[in-house]
Amino acid sequence: MTIKSISFDLDDTFWPVMPTILKAEEITNQWIKKNYPGTAKLLGSKDVIEVRDLLIKKNPNLLNQISDLRKGMFFELSLRAGYSNDESTKMANQSFEIFYRARNDVVFYDDVIRTLNELQKEYSLGVITNGNADLKIIGIDHLFDFCFSAADLNAHKPDPIVFEAVINATGLNPEEICHVGDHPINDVKGSHDCGMRPVWFNEKRTEWPLPGLSIPEFSEWKNFKILLEKNF
Repeated sequence: MTIKSISFDLDDTFWPVMPTILKAEEITNQWIKKNYPGTAKLLGSKDVIEVRDLLIKKNPNLLNQISDLRKGMFFELSLRAGYSNDESTKMANQSFEIFYRARNDVVFYDDVIRTLNELQKEYSLGVITNGNADLKIIGIDHLFDFCFSAADLNAHKPDPIVFEAVINATGLNPEEICHVGDHPINDVKGSHDCGMRPVWFNEKRTEWPLPGLSIPEFSEWKNFKILLEKNF
């Protein structure tokens, strides 16, 4: 069947995520050191992991609600540092705002925006992400017809719930939808198992890790549209 809609992963598919996250954490940590030095002393300590594990144990859904998890960690660390409940709440909200602004200051891989603009003329486009990037803040929300995050669905790829949301949103048959992502399991196998037509973004040019499953792949966005037309 002809492809009518394309869904995309975000982190490490449209942009490299780790440089962005590390920079955002550095900016946030500098602000915390200046404004909440007691909390800053706990950054990088065993307390961070302890707090994270305790929050997830108390509420496993935080694995999908990663923004809430980060805010909760800021709050609990501040409490441990001796700040009051009100001070810790203020700190958590402000520090997350700083982090989130920087987290969405992404640097796209070459040709991503040009390719999306071309694809939009022919296909319905959407996003499914396990992360918490904000398309509006980044400035590309106008290119997409739908967007589902793990927080929206309280489930994360490769859970079929995520891909079924796309199928339901488009009203298409699964085989009419192409999903593009960098993760062999979360993106490629997950969408394949739900009947969609996956494409692997292999920016690092690594060997395909799942024998027995043959998937089209590309490493540069300038080649994606040609690959799509050739394979589907």
